[in-house]
Amino acid sequence: MIVLEGTDAVGKTSVINNLKEYNLIDRDKEICKLMDFHISLITRSNKLSKYLKNTNNNIIFLINNDKKELERRINLRSVIDEYDKYTYLYNLLYLETYTYMEQNDLLQDKLYLVDCTNLSKDEQVKKVRELIKKIN
Repeated sequence: MIVLEGTDAVGKTSVINNLKEYNLIDRDKEICKLMDFHISLITRSNKLSKYLKNTNNNIIFLINNDKKELERRINLRSVIDEYDKYTYLYNLLYLETYTYMEQNDLLQDKLYLVDCTNLSKDEQVKKVRELIKKIN
């Protein structure tokens, strides 16, 4: 199974809707709970590393470093909650976590990153599809 992770408005649902031939899951509650400001990078990475050791899932972090684009997507929503206001900062938590884990050899060939910055929906879907083919 492949789990797509990332902040709100990064494009997880769009990718899932366009790649129905794969068994993709939108987020995992265990991982989501780790992506919070009060959890240190080291703790977050260690817990995620432990999670990866105990699962057969592959995780793909989707990030988008275009703050204005993330805000534009959030502002299209009919309801904006408190979490949505910090979408870009949560995006940085995913990037920071992945980068740290990569630098410390903690990815276990199960954690991947797709940078969706400045990609159209079709380009994003294509990039994720290509990664999934490599994983499988």
